[in-house]
Amino acid sequence: MGQTDPPLSEDGGRQAGELLRDVRLVRVYSSPLRRARETADLLARGACVEIMEDLREITYGEWDGLSWAEIEGRNEELARRKLADWGGVTPPGGEGWDAFRGRVLRAFERICMGPRPAAIVGHAAVNQILTGVEQAYGGVFEL
Repeated sequence: MGQTDPPLSEDGGRQAGELLRDVRLVRVYSSPLRRARETADLLARGACVEIMEDLREITYGEWDGLSWAEIEGRNEELARRKLADWGGVTPPGGEGWDAFRGRVLRAFERICMGPRPAAIVGHAAVNQILTGVEQAYGGVFEL
């Protein structure tokens, strides 16, 4: 999805409402994208929600919001190169993986100094950085 900004789906809202029911959070850190903010609000249950720009999903530039089939249809060669070297190939107008990793880790350093217990609401690529599981497209859907 990249930085496209749709609302949280009905299923996502139901799932978020069920998460961490028995944990009294002090803070929820969230990406500013709408689907993340809505999830954070559901998790917070009265806790402070802090929006952090550095938790924003990576932007794939011209690829944001496209399916992989659409990406391949527009530029099959670039899509092939991206799959072969996910972190080393940046789509047109997109954010480089190293710069993205740097901003997510900066956010995490700040979060580590904050109050506990806390939750982080990010996105697929953000979660990959935070968990140390960096995979190409399709490698990790849920962490």
